[in-house]
Amino acid sequence: MKRNIFAALIILAVSLTLSSCGTTGAAALGSILGGTTTTDSSTTSSSDATSAVASAGSTILNSLLGSILSSTLTEQSIVGTWTYQQPEVRFESESLLAKAGGEVAAASVESKLSTYLSKVGISKGSTTFTFNEDKTFSVLSGSKTITSGTYAFDASAKTLTMQGQLGLLNQTCVVGMDGTNLCLLFEADKLLTAANAVGSILGKSNATIGSISSVIGSNYNGMKLGFQMSK
Repeated sequence: MKRNIFAALIILAVSLTLSSCGTTGAAALGSILGGTTTTDSSTTSSSDATSAVASAGSTILNSLLGSILSSTLTEQSIVGTWTYQQPEVRFESESLLAKAGGEVAAASVESKLSTYLSKVGISKGSTTFTFNEDKTFSVLSGSKTITSGTYAFDASAKTLTMQGQLGLLNQTCVVGMDGTNLCLLFEADKLLTAANAVGSILGKSNATIGSISSVIGSNYNGMKLGFQMSK
């Protein structure tokens, strides 16, 4: 399985190399396996090609859900007030990432989601999630409470289940750490449904966008959307 994943990463990296450098498939593969490749304008060493593959592989892995699921994450890690910084987009597998269009698609979804969340009142630096030790939580936009309720953390499944007032955010999300930032990731359609409700509470319902496809396109199966937050 690890060999298959590594092979897939190499293939995708080669594709990226082809599009940016204009090399032929055989020449690009040759540069990865050893030796040099001469193009119309330059000669690429095998070490440069290997570095390109490693860089592309790292970028791909950073788009995968598994890369933020820390085995050391505990309930105590979540306790505190977290401030929203940016949207988070993760894919459950390499194949789903490739199907959606790769890293470019992920960046495009993040950009569209950022605009959408801002319109419904979820903006960088002003929206906060607070998780208390007594298993209560609250979500605020500035000084206005969006919702509050109780939560339960499942350490083995890396999930957080919230039960909010009026049914808002009554769902389970995947929770992980990206460095020191907390990430909450939901099924794509469920997050957008919740965001629409937030917009209504904050008096921004006219700015909401109706369908999930209008926000992130049609290839959202296996895609998780959510928030990256810092203390």
